[in-house]
Amino acid sequence: MSSQPPPWGQIEPPAGQPGGGQPEGGQQPWQPGPSGQGWGQQPGWGPPGYGSPAPYGSPAPGWGDPGYQAAVTLPKGGDQRTGPLPLHPMTLGDIVDGAFKLLKANLVVAVLVTAAIQLPLDVVAAYLQRDLLGGLGLLQVFRDPSLSQEVSPIPFGSFGQLGGVLFIELILRQFMVPFLVGCTLAPVVMASYAGQEVSAGQALGWTLRRLPLALVAFACVHLLELVGVVLCVVPVLIPMAFFVLTAPAFGIERLGPINAMGRSAGLVASRFWPVLGISLLAGLIAYFVDSAFGWVFQLPAELIGLHTAWPLLAMGTLLPALVTMPFIALVATLLYLDARIRLEGLDLQMTAAGLNREARPAF
Repeated sequence: MSSQPPPWGQIEPPAGQPGGGQPEGGQQPWQPGPSGQGWGQQPGWGPPGYGSPAPYGSPAPGWGDPGYQAAVTLPKGGDQRTGPLPLHPMTLGDIVDGAFKLLKANLVVAVLVTAAIQLPLDVVAAYLQRDLLGGLGLLQVFRDPSLSQEVSPIPFGSFGQLGGVLFIELILRQFMVPFLVGCTLAPVVMASYAGQEVSAGQALGWTLRRLPLALVAFACVHLLELVGVVLCVVPVLIPMAFFVLTAPAFGIERLGPINAMGRSAGLVASRFWPVLGISLLAGLIAYFVDSAFGWVFQLPAELIGLHTAWPLLAMGTLLPALVTMPFIALVATLLYLDARIRLEGLDLQMTAAGLNREARPAF
C-alpha cells in the first residue's frame, strides 16, 4: 500500500477490493452504495463528481434549505375592476400605486364629483377676470403698445372683482374643493375595496345631506392652519398633517366636525412624519400637473384676450383639476386606511367581512 495519502476526493478501497487487502472476520467485500457513495462520503459533503446531481431548483442533499423562500403574499382588497389594492401596512409606493389604480377604476365618478364641486367656481372666477388688462389680448398689446396706457390700474377692473377672484382661487379652490372632494370620494374607496361600485350621484348625495357639517369641519381645520400661517411658515405644517385625515374620517365614519378632527389627530399622532411627507409629495405632484396642463388653455386665452376668451381660462383651470383633486383625495383616504390598518387591524376586519359576504347564502 502506498505510503502517500490518496489525493483529495479519492477513497482508497478497503480490504477485499482490487488493490486492497482481505476482509476481516468473514465480512462481505465492500461494495459501492446505490448512489455511488463509498466509505467516508456523506450526502452533500463529498467532493464534486460523487453521486448523481440533485434536480434543478432543489436543495443539495445534506445542506438543507438553501435560503430561497417563496415571496410572501400580502393581503389585498378590490376586484378585477380595480386590480389588487393594498390591504396591509403601506409604503409610499403602495399608496401612490393604489391611488392611481383607484382613480383609473373610478375615473367617471371622480371626474363627475370634481366637476360638480369645482366647475361653478372656475366659471365664476374666469368671468371675473375678463377685464384683466382691459380685456385686451397680449397679441394686441404687442402690435400696439399704446393700448396698454388705456388699461385701468386695478388689475381686474374693480376691487370687487379682485376680491372675488382672490377668495375663489385662494380659499375655495385651494382648500374647500379638495376637502369636499375628499369627503365625497372616501366612501367610493371603501366600496372599491369591498369589490362594490358607487355612482357619482350616490356619492354626492351622501355629502350634500351633510354639507353644513362638512363646511363647519372645513372651516375649523383651516382656521387652525391660518393660525400657523400667522405665526410662521413651519407651524402651519403641523395642523395640516394632523388634520389631513379629517375628510376621510368624516366621509367614511360619518363623524361630526370636531370628532372627525380628533379622529384624524389620533390616527396621525404615531406616524406624523410619514403622513406629512406623503401629503406634501401628493401636493407637489398635483401642483406640477396643474401648472403643466393648465397653460395649454390659459396661454391662448391671454394671447387672444380674456374679454372674449375667458371660457378657455376656466377650462385651463378645470381640466387638470379633474385628475389632481381626486388624486389628492385618494392619497388622503389611503393614508387613513394605512393608519387604521397599523393601529386597529382594519385589514383583518375587512378580510373577515369579505369572508362573511362570500359565505352568506345567495337567497
